[in-house]
Amino acid sequence: MARYSQKRKRTTLKTLEKRHQMHKPNHESWFYSFVPFKVSAGGTAPLIPILTLEVGGGPTEVGVVNAVGSLASMLGGLFWGKLSDRLNRRKAFLILGFLGSAIATFFFSLARTVHQVMLINAVYTFFIAATIPIPILIITKTFRLEDWDHAIGRFNEIGGWAWVAGMVIGLLVVSVADLRELFVMFGIIGLFSVPLGLKTIREIPLHLNRHILGAYFGYVIEKFRYLPNMITHLPRFSTGGVGELYISSLLFWVGAMLYFSQFPVLLKANGFGTFTIYAMSIVNSAVSAFMYTRVGRSIKQNGGKSALFKGLSLRAFAFSLLALSTVSEGRSFIFLAAVSYFLAGYTWSFISISTTSLISRNAPPKKRGALIGTYNLISSLGAIAGNFLSGVITSTLGFTVNFTIASLLLLLSIIPLGKGARGLKA
Repeated sequence: MARYSQKRKRTTLKTLEKRHQMHKPNHESWFYSFVPFKVSAGGTAPLIPILTLEVGGGPTEVGVVNAVGSLASMLGGLFWGKLSDRLNRRKAFLILGFLGSAIATFFFSLARTVHQVMLINAVYTFFIAATIPIPILIITKTFRLEDWDHAIGRFNEIGGWAWVAGMVIGLLVVSVADLRELFVMFGIIGLFSVPLGLKTIREIPLHLNRHILGAYFGYVIEKFRYLPNMITHLPRFSTGGVGELYISSLLFWVGAMLYFSQFPVLLKANGFGTFTIYAMSIVNSAVSAFMYTRVGRSIKQNGGKSALFKGLSLRAFAFSLLALSTVSEGRSFIFLAAVSYFLAGYTWSFISISTTSLISRNAPPKKRGALIGTYNLISSLGAIAGNFLSGVITSTLGFTVNFTIASLLLLLSIIPLGKGARGLKA
């Protein structure tokens, strides 16, 4: 009789648990409102340098367009951060980011000069900056502390694969649509995030927590070459014992932008069009998304030092392959370029996660947010400088010199860590 009573009690508890789960709100539903926006951004990103070239630009103009876009996104992050703090509203700025970036995507199809592309790209990245930090803040208010890692990882994973999906759509449509029609299509796709966001995103008044932003921010795919880093306030500059890591990061981002800014220009110069650029971008982004959670799990167990050295070393090798491709032709060129771009995607997770992990583990808790903020500022300034210099170097000295310098800067970024990393906790 007692055994029957216990069995009945367990059955009742399971029934109550299932009933509770059925009525439990789905806090992840709003994640999917970002999918059309991410699809649009992913499909649009490779098209902007191609459009710059089509309207009469060259390597210099591509570099300047990228640099101005990076600067506009950094200023946008500061503007939206201060404004949303003052009004204590978040949802409205997400919707505005969705709407503004979609409209700007439409306007790309109307651009006829480099200056018009530059202006539209600045507006585009300025509005995208409104969407960067707020999702993390909402997650920290709607999920329990122990669920933050999973929720943020899930949000980044959904966005990362949506970004790849945008590139796949571009690849499939490019054979039947011209460049300007692609911009119109992705603008329409991006607009769908507006009604989805209005329906699923809840307005949660909250105050910006820099510690939370720093500790939990990361891109699954290296979208930073297209989108802004997380800068919502100008931090007080502080090295906090990780100054060598800052020097390494500055060299890394200058070198990375020398490479990424001119990669599509190199492909176009060798007779390859939008289809090839999309195909390589898909492989680069897909391998980044595939490796992200795996590398994150490994770093959590083994620490970030060895992962950072591996990522920087392998990426320097990848950049050198592209420099070598510039003196090759035909199949040799495209093979070296493809392997180089694949390795660039493969190494992103090693560098991104390990850098944030090293800063978070070595910074005093009260300084962690400020140190991550300083890192993001240095990264953004390095990216702006790298984008601008890429065009100048390529126009005056050629592709080979540009990509060789990019590879050397990656190697130089390892040197500060040789001394500084000894005192860092893994």
